[in-house]
Amino acid sequence: MADSVAVPRELLVELHQRLAGVEEVLATLEELMDREGLKRIRKAETEHKTGEYKIVQDSSEVEKLME
Repeated sequence: MADSVAVPRELLVELHQRLAGVEEVLATLEELMDREGLKRIRKAETEHKTGEYKIVQDSSEVEKLME
């Protein structure tokens, strides 16, 4: 016979959201610990300050920029 436990849906949603937040923090820390990652961040900051970036509306525009 299998045991089961009922978990409120709201609790599951909250747990999922918080886990996603933790994953974002870990990804940020990983990028900051990587020398090349820091270079990419600094370059992106410079590009943003100088206006050297493109705004796209959908993924097809990103693909065109990457070509």
